[in-house]
Amino acid sequence: MQGDAEIAAQYIVSRVSAEAGSRCFQGAWNPALARGSLGPALDLVATRRLRGVSQPVANALIGWAEGERRVRLLFHVPRPADVLAWQAHGERCVSLLPEGACTAPQDGGLAFVMHDLCHLEKFNEPSHHAGQVGFFASVHAAMSGCAWASFVARFDGELVTELEHVVADMNGSAVFLFAALKMKLKMAVRRKVARERGREARTSGPLDEDEHAAFASELLTLLALLEMDSRSHDAAVLVSTRRDDPEAAHAVLAHFEALGAGRLATLAAFAR
Repeated sequence: MQGDAEIAAQYIVSRVSAEAGSRCFQGAWNPALARGSLGPALDLVATRRLRGVSQPVANALIGWAEGERRVRLLFHVPRPADVLAWQAHGERCVSLLPEGACTAPQDGGLAFVMHDLCHLEKFNEPSHHAGQVGFFASVHAAMSGCAWASFVARFDGELVTELEHVVADMNGSAVFLFAALKMKLKMAVRRKVARERGREARTSGPLDEDEHAAFASELLTLLALLEMDSRSHDAAVLVSTRRDDPEAAHAVLAHFEALGAGRLATLAAFAR
């Protein structure tokens, strides 16, 4: 929506001007990032390089104004559960926070909105968008089910925080996101086994025999909650952050892309 994108652009231009003063403008984009006029602040973003405003941030604003991004404009920090739900429906949020608001871990409202816009661009990267929507839709459905609470209750509170980070503050390939989800579960299992042994959990190195057995069991539960089909289920067991099984990664990606493409098609049909 151009009106909301213009409001966000005005927010950024005013704060960059206040912080950078005469160093606000760093030259022209060549070529300009948009054709025609979108609004006073958006036109500045599209034609002039602003100090500290990267091209992905500028592209996100322009794409938003031109209707190529589904964005929810906020004036508060959203809950991770809400960010997940929006991404499961092909949408990403951008927050414009007032002076004095808590912006941690970002250093102020300007850094916060630019962080959001970078995520908006990553979420809408054409080669990864459908896969991300499928991944987030799967996780959202799992977390909304009655069995999810009993699953995470078996672990410490750190797992919930880490999962929230994956679903609300990470974007990219669906395989990357899924591998990150698996890694968070693996480390939670390691901490759980260490507590049962009355020891401090190791922070590095491969899982030992007991840890591996516990992780294998919990992973099967997670995959069931995500409703992975038989082919993607077997591949999901093999996928890791080491990227050492391209065939398995492709199968997992295909699963999430198909799910995301179907969801986006449904959303587009309802929008008509």
